[in-house]
Amino acid sequence: MNDQAKKVLSDAMALSESERENLTELLLTSLPRLSRREQAEIEKAWADEAVSRAEALEGGDLTAEDGASAVAELRAELRTLRSK
Repeated sequence: MNDQAKKVLSDAMALSESERENLTELLLTSLPRLSRREQAEIEKAWADEAVSRAEALEGGDLTAEDGASAVAELRAELRTLRSK
């Protein structure tokens, strides 16, 4: 992220929650939209991935982490990223 983007992010984070929500919606609508076909392909890929992971879990080839541990790990990673 360049310095300008970091400044914009810093300014955005100083906004209220509702202002950040509105800004997020504006930014998201500024991005190009996927075609219905592209969106369907992405949804199918995610569905296939979910089935594959479920089968791997059931077969013992994959282990799951509990939600609290996963969230704690993600928060730690975010703190590390923010400190850079």
